Amino acid sequence: MEEKYKLEKEYTIKPEIFSEAYKEYQKKYVLKRSYIIMAIFLILAADFVYAVIKAPDNRLAYLLIVICIAMAFRAWHNPRFVRRRITETMREYGEPVYKIGISDSFIDISTVKEPEFEAPDAETEEKEEPDLTDMPDEVDPLPEKTRIELNDDFHVMEYNDFFLLVRGTLMFYVLPKAGFTEAELEIVRGTGK
Repeated sequence: MEEKYKLEKEYTIKPEIFSEAYKEYQKKYVLKRSYIIMAIFLILAADFVYAVIKAPDNRLAYLLIVICIAMAFRAWHNPRFVRRRITETMREYGEPVYKIGISDSFIDISTVKEPEFEAPDAETEEKEEPDLTDMPDEVDPLPEKTRIELNDDFHVMEYNDFFLLVRGTLMFYVLPKAGFTEAELEIVRGTGK
């Protein structure tokens, strides 16, 4: 069965756009929960400070204050750390070419071409040549196409430089606006409605 797409387009995602998109996704779905957890631990820490004021010899309360402050810091720090690590990984990986196909009932997203890695210069690299006899002849195949059903769990969020295609609350895809015509952008805007 051949798919009938309203829009079929190849694109790449710059690491800066991905980082900004991931930050927007976190604002919508991750940071609220993180702030709630952080507030709970800070309230607990304040309660333990009150307990220390009432009974200064309560050593367990001192320990619990430190633990609560550390957990509040962890709730604040982890989303930022994850975003930074994923952005660094994307930057190191390069810019693969993706392909999107939008139909009336689904979206297909696939990787068309992996990024090409540049070989290090022979002058700067003085390491011993690797033994290629043990390497397999075949190359890893590209990942299979991802199909996103256009149902109640799917929605499109538009920003200045990109779209976030969100399925549920745990999965999102970044679609940069660069390289798309206004008619193609209108198709993306109308997706899932």
